Amino acid sequence: MQMKHFNNLHKTTAALAAFVFVAFASFTQSAHAFIEDGEARRAILDLRSQLSESQKSQLQLQNQLDELNQEAAKLRGRADLLEKQVEELLSQQKSFYQDLNSRVKNFEPQTMEIEGVQGTVQPGEKEAYEAALKAFKDGNLKKSDAGFTSFTKKYPNSPYWPLAQFWLGNSEYAQKDYKAAISTLQSMVKRYPLHARTPDALLTLANSQIESGQKPAGKKTLETLIAKHSGSEAADLAKQALKRLK
Repeated sequence: MQMKHFNNLHKTTAALAAFVFVAFASFTQSAHAFIEDGEARRAILDLRSQLSESQKSQLQLQNQLDELNQEAAKLRGRADLLEKQVEELLSQQKSFYQDLNSRVKNFEPQTMEIEGVQGTVQPGEKEAYEAALKAFKDGNLKKSDAGFTSFTKKYPNSPYWPLAQFWLGNSEYAQKDYKAAISTLQSMVKRYPLHARTPDALLTLANSQIESGQKPAGKKTLETLIAKHSGSEAADLAKQALKRLK
């Protein structure tokens, strides 16, 4: 009986010891697992913290990059504006010098060729000729006579001189001042026998001579015109005039 009780006690003790061992082992595992979970959480928190700092750094870098891009855009805009201003300044400077050069030329003699006649044109010379010619075209013959007469005396070596003489002679003929027209046109033809206006000048000269009663002189002038300027329109008109004289 005692032996049986002892055996039961031994079994109970062994079972209790086994339970305690299992419980201790389970607790040990749980404690170990708890420690590992805590370290993992701390590691995750550390990673999150590092990630957050990295994101902040990236955001700061992006902001700095945006600011640099904005500044670069402003600089490009300023550069474009400055380039445009420089182009405008150069254009204005070019126009200024061209205008200045043109003004200077107006106060300096210039070598020009006018209807085949080359010569030096003095300041104001062209304007004086054009003013007289305009008066002639407008029918203001008295004014044109005064203008051309003044011009031929003031600029005797001008390349415009034969033209001034030609128009003056025609103006005088139109006013039936045949004597003056004859003198003016003879002077022009004698000095410039090969001028482009000479055939027309000879025709007006011949008409002036005929109208003034100098028919033989007029006829001779027409014959000279036909002989020396046969291919001109004035020569054809001279032939018709000769037929009427016969």
